[in-house]
Amino acid sequence: MRERARGLGRYRRIMRAPMLLSPLVLLAACGQPAPQQTNTASAAPKETGYIARVQALPPGQREGVLFRAIRSSGGQSCQEIKQVEPLPTPASGQPAWRVTCIDGSQWRVALTDDGTALVTGAQR
Repeated sequence: MRERARGLGRYRRIMRAPMLLSPLVLLAACGQPAPQQTNTASAAPKETGYIARVQALPPGQREGVLFRAIRSSGGQSCQEIKQVEPLPTPASGQPAWRVTCIDGSQWRVALTDDGTALVTGAQR
């Protein structure tokens, strides 16, 4: 019986050691600065081929893309597209179109390769 009691005491000491070390580990970590977060995203948007796909669309579908861009940007006056003219591509490489709606308003729609449409205009 005495051997069993001695073995139990040794077991308690072994089990008590991790419990005593846990607060020490937590205290040691308190003074450490937080690890630096690094932004791994690149500044340039990832090329997806969106511009090439829109340019390859038949005229009616391309007009649908441009119409949706105008309406999403707040161009509520444009109810239907009357005419679409491609504009010269600037050095940025973003193709643009001049879109004339049936109410006479004109919009400039430029596309980026990440699928963003930059809409300006609403001239009459």
